[in-house]
Amino acid sequence: MKILTIPSKKSEKILTDGVILGIQNLSVNMPFYISIEDLNEYKKLKEEGKKVFIMLNKNMHNKDLESLKKTMLELEKYPIDGVFYYDISIVRLKKELQITYPLIWSQEHLTTNAGTCNFWASHGVKGTYLSSEITLEEIKEIRKNTDVSLFVNVFGYLPMFDSKRHLVKNYLECFGLEENGNLYYLEKEGKTYPIIDDNNGTVVYSAHILNAITEILELERMGIEYAILNSFLIEENVFCQIVSLLQNLTEGNKEQVESSVNELCRQNVDKGFLYTETIYKIKGEKE
Repeated sequence: MKILTIPSKKSEKILTDGVILGIQNLSVNMPFYISIEDLNEYKKLKEEGKKVFIMLNKNMHNKDLESLKKTMLELEKYPIDGVFYYDISIVRLKKELQITYPLIWSQEHLTTNAGTCNFWASHGVKGTYLSSEITLEEIKEIRKNTDVSLFVNVFGYLPMFDSKRHLVKNYLECFGLEENGNLYYLEKEGKTYPIIDDNNGTVVYSAHILNAITEILELERMGIEYAILNSFLIEENVFCQIVSLLQNLTEGNKEQVESSVNELCRQNVDKGFLYTETIYKIKGEKE
C-alpha cells in the first residue's frame, strides 16, 4: 500500500510515498493551489520514486473548458501518476485529446459502490477515490467487486459541505462585518467546524479529525492500493510525528499508535463513518 499526503502548504516536506496537488481555478477542497509551472518544483519527488497526483475536481462550467483542455494537455509534459476528476467532461476530453495519464473517479459523496467503479472502468478510468461516508465493511465489499485502484482517506479534517456561493463573505457583507482572511470557524452544539471561503466558494470541514491510522493494517489486508492523509490545519511537527508513527505501525503496537495519534490531535478525533452505517429513513417511519 502507498501512503499519499494532501499537504497544507507548498513548502511542506513530503514524508510519505507521494502527494496530491490541486491546480488553481480547476480544483476545490484543497488547502492550497498551484499553477502548472509550479509542478517543476515537484519533479524531485519523482526522482525520489514518489507519486505525484493532480486534482481537477471542480464541477466545470462552459467557461472553464478551454482552460481545462489546455491544462490537461500541459499535464502530459509532466511525469504525473494520475488525475482525480469530478466532472465527467474530463473522461471525454481524455479520449478526445489522447491523454495518456490515468484518471481517478473522485465525486466525493457518490463514490460508494463497485458498480459505478466498474462503469467508469469500462470507459478507461483506472481508480476511485472512495467516499468518506461509507463503512470499513462497505469498502471491503467494493474491493471484492472491482479491479480499479482504490484510494481511501485515513487522516485529517474532511470536507462535509461545498457551495459555490460565498456563504461567509455574504454574511459578513450583509451585517457590515470585516473579512479576516479565508479561514473561519463555526461553533455549533459544542463542536467547532473549520470553514474556508475563497475564490471557489465555501467549504465546511468536519469538527473532528479522522483518525483511521491503525485501520491501514486492515485496508492493506483488503488490497487497498492507496491511503490518504490530509495535513490541513494540522501543525507541521504534529503531522511529521503522525507520519512516523504510521510508518512504524505493526499489529503489535497498533493500540499504542492509536493512543499516540489521539494525544497528538488533543483527542479531537473520531473514526468518521468507518464503523457507523448510514441509514436513510422515510419521514414518519418508526424505529
